[in-house]
Amino acid sequence: MKKIIFIIIAVVAVAFIGKKISQVALPDFPDDKADLILYWGKGCPHCENVKKYVRDNDLDSKLKIAYREVYYDNGNQTKLEETAKLCPEIDASQGIGVPLAFDPKEKKCILGDTPTIDWLKSKTEVKN
Repeated sequence: MKKIIFIIIAVVAVAFIGKKISQVALPDFPDDKADLILYWGKGCPHCENVKKYVRDNDLDSKLKIAYREVYYDNGNQTKLEETAKLCPEIDASQGIGVPLAFDPKEKKCILGDTPTIDWLKSKTEVKN
């Protein structure tokens, strides 16, 4: 019986530690200090492509990126809607997709993972 309790505690501990390790905190900048505002959603595979590219190329050390999760944060969802209104190239009539990046200096929206990664490459001179 003691072995079963020990095994259960060990499994729960490993699961808890694994979950905490996978929840790496994203750096946060106020929108007015950011080089790029990245609107993303938990579980969005295209958003993960952008975040992985940022991590793999250590771009958080080169750019100030404000990460705004929109699926579960109503305040960020509202900011996304307000940002999309600044970008006539975004048709928000059917909803707004993510990832959507916003360059506050150029007042430019970048929709999708590949265009966002291309923008990041152009700003950081990453060659891959």
